[in-house]
Amino acid sequence: MKPSPYFADRFKFFFKRFASNESLRRWFLKQAGEESGAFSFPDILRNHPKTLVFLPRNYEDAVAFMSPMPQAWFNNVQFFAHESLHAMISAKRSHAFYFSDMECRFGEPVFEKLQNDVVDFAPEVCIYLDEPFLPRLYLAKKCGAPCRIGFNSESLYPFLNISLHPDQTREAILIAKYYGVIQ
Repeated sequence: MKPSPYFADRFKFFFKRFASNESLRRWFLKQAGEESGAFSFPDILRNHPKTLVFLPRNYEDAVAFMSPMPQAWFNNVQFFAHESLHAMISAKRSHAFYFSDMECRFGEPVFEKLQNDVVDFAPEVCIYLDEPFLPRLYLAKKCGAPCRIGFNSESLYPFLNISLHPDQTREAILIAKYYGVIQ
């Protein structure tokens, strides 16, 4: 039997391997907590608040988001990224919480440390750019940010509570405009 992509290899999580996607979604949401704080959008972004950004796992998609961002945007931003993106994030002189595929599973000691790190970071805004993956969505919700932004992500509510739909512009340009770092 292959390892679960969502859970540590422990007997405690063994039967979760056979649960439906909807059952797993409800379980992760219950663990993260269903409440959210109030905020005013887009005003919450104007003063460049402390932001946690879940970068896409795919290198090209991560580059497509980070490249057009002005350097001023990287102030007050912490990334949550796969370890393969370390060089790109370092080149931008930014900081990140890094994970590997086997470590980013609920119940792994590294996952618990990552959870503590994102909660301690206490972001006001969370931007989720990755593919839907329950352990990372759980962390996005658990981080405590009242404003959790995704793109075309209505189905991910309440893990993410704002779904933006960029028209012709890229996600990075839309976010940079909301943050006021480009006009």
